[in-house]
Amino acid sequence: MDSSIVFLPNWIGDMILALSVVMRLPESRRSNFTLLVPKNMSSLAGLLCDLPQIVYNRQNENERNQTLATVRAGNFKTIYLCPFSFSSAWFAMQARIPRRRGVSREFRRLLLTDRLPYRFRDKSCHITAEYADLLETRFIAPEEWRGICVTPDAGYAGSLVFCPGAAYGPTKRWPYFPDMVNLLHNDNIVILGTNDDREYAREIAGRASARVTDLTGKTSLTEAAAIMAGARAVVSNDSGLMHLAGYLGVPTIGLFGSTDPVWTRPLGSRSVTLKSLEPCSPCFDRTCQLKHYRCLETITTSDVLEAIRRI
Repeated sequence: MDSSIVFLPNWIGDMILALSVVMRLPESRRSNFTLLVPKNMSSLAGLLCDLPQIVYNRQNENERNQTLATVRAGNFKTIYLCPFSFSSAWFAMQARIPRRRGVSREFRRLLLTDRLPYRFRDKSCHITAEYADLLETRFIAPEEWRGICVTPDAGYAGSLVFCPGAAYGPTKRWPYFPDMVNLLHNDNIVILGTNDDREYAREIAGRASARVTDLTGKTSLTEAAAIMAGARAVVSNDSGLMHLAGYLGVPTIGLFGSTDPVWTRPLGSRSVTLKSLEPCSPCFDRTCQLKHYRCLETITTSDVLEAIRRI
């Protein structure tokens, strides 16, 4: 069978969800696949998937040209473009890959040979259905994902993991993580996130510093995966870390405000999503146009406690 390469998305959550579809391809096809992975996610992709990969370096023109030469040398017959960007289609064209399959938008129609219409994006079903269509395979419901084995970090085994950040914006950030610390009297809690989440993490940790370990900005993605792998449960906003927890098969509570779990719920039968019934949600905006965040505020700590008990 001819070899193929998958150009993975730049966002952590999208990359993980696309990877879950690649991992469930029939083995006769999967064994002929290579991944083209953004440099900042290469180590994580290597942990989550056993397929060969080419690291997409593009910090400068020289690095990009080196990546281009490596892809050309692979003699791939098909490239599947998960990103919607013009630059990804232009890269595929320059790589001289004869079959280039992706969504036709951002003026890249002429660069593709297999063009999927932009209306192909349908938020009324899970985004992995989109990736399944792109990769020409059958859709498998996200609830059927069984997770993968990652060696857990024994130092945090049995902890609850909080992921209170969301790079997208405040419409994805649940405000009651500090209150949860007060209610979980007997649990050790680990906070994961980026440097941007540190101020909020300090507020959370301040409620019970002896039981809370703030690791925001202190772990790599692979280290975060090892911590999650041994967790009792992960409580997370709709974010890349939420999708990482679901991919690992860890019990996961996903909190949704402006976004919709129908479209981007975490993977796995051990995942639970919480979302309010505010009529303005989902709006998919980064900030609330109505100047309130009731879609998040109406998800209560009692709701989350019950979800933790349930899973």
